Amino acid sequence: MARPAHRLTVIALALAASLAAMLPAAPAEAGAHAPRKPASHLVGTWTAASDRLMTAIGGQTVRMIVHTSVGGADLRIRLSNVFGAAPVTFKSVHVGIQAYGAEILTDTNQPVTFGGHKSVTVPRGRAAWSDPLPGKVSGGQNVVVSLYVPANVQGVTGHDRAYATTFLSEPGDYAADETADGFSYTSNQWYFLDRIAVEAAPAVGSVVAFGDSLTDGTGQSNDANRRWTDYLYHRVVRLSAPRRMGVLNAGIAGNRMLYPNVGPSGLHRFYRDALSQPGVRTVVIYEGINDISRGYYTSAKPLIYAYRKMIKLAHARKLRVIGGTLTPFYGFGTWTEEREEIRQQVNRWIRTSRAFDGVADFDKAVRDPEIPEQLAAAYDHGDHLHMSDAGRRQLAYAVDLRQL
Repeated sequence: MARPAHRLTVIALALAASLAAMLPAAPAEAGAHAPRKPASHLVGTWTAASDRLMTAIGGQTVRMIVHTSVGGADLRIRLSNVFGAAPVTFKSVHVGIQAYGAEILTDTNQPVTFGGHKSVTVPRGRAAWSDPLPGKVSGGQNVVVSLYVPANVQGVTGHDRAYATTFLSEPGDYAADETADGFSYTSNQWYFLDRIAVEAAPAVGSVVAFGDSLTDGTGQSNDANRRWTDYLYHRVVRLSAPRRMGVLNAGIAGNRMLYPNVGPSGLHRFYRDALSQPGVRTVVIYEGINDISRGYYTSAKPLIYAYRKMIKLAHARKLRVIGGTLTPFYGFGTWTEEREEIRQQVNRWIRTSRAFDGVADFDKAVRDPEIPEQLAAAYDHGDHLHMSDAGRRQLAYAVDLRQL
């Protein structure tokens, strides 16, 4: 993020913008009838799929670090109380750039408003977008979001396996403090924050990776940013500017498509976590292995039903859908020959049905060529289901960027 401008410069720019708004619009050129295209639009640069967390927060400040994808201007954050039992009030919200740990780079920590107010109360079952924060933010930065939650909140809306360190303060409001003073505790969860978006050129969109722990990032070290979606962003950022896009991770470890196991079922959360993301153009669906490994299905039909329904919902919004083949899990505790046959049926359908707009053959990318029922040793994190860093990188390179 660019360093904030001097206060007088900001005031001058705001005054100039206000004066410009009062001037009459320039007349259209003769013969011009089509409306002008917008100069920019809102695009997601980060997200986390939410669930109800069995934890309590109150009378303290939460400081979270999230890693952006696409860059842009006028950053906005969204605070969610979708799974809350009562309204939640945030008295102080700030956004800055991480220096180290809970410390924020000097003069980057800025207050965020909601409808012009420094505090916001989010009703149960709802979410609230902030006002735009003037300035630009670069892709690939560690953005720090600090929230002061004055009252005790039971049943927090958040993301359980962040694989990122969140800092919790002692009692009090430390949101505006750029030092790490007062932050005595840590967790590996994100609280309330579920989206960050920026203004970007009209050609720039976002891709949502929708899935379970294989997308969420199980197997990586804390704060490493080595989910397969992070590796995908490393590829996307090398594209020409008009082809770059936000890469949004909507994975929930343990999630199933047809049954509300960890988090709502994939079908139930598909609209909220994927289709309603700002600027979304494409969704990559890589989910179903938990339905097979923990379910009691005798064929692939229930999963194919779920895929078809997701595809129909996405196409109704004119979005592209990429199908990710399900990766091997031979050697994992729940593997059986019957379940392996269902996985093979699902993968054949994904590859050959043409129901998807494209296919990311994750299975082919990481399986052992000699024993295709299992992961190649280099890509196995050790439990024969989840990937090593090399395996997650391999998944990212199985995605054809032209299909996005």
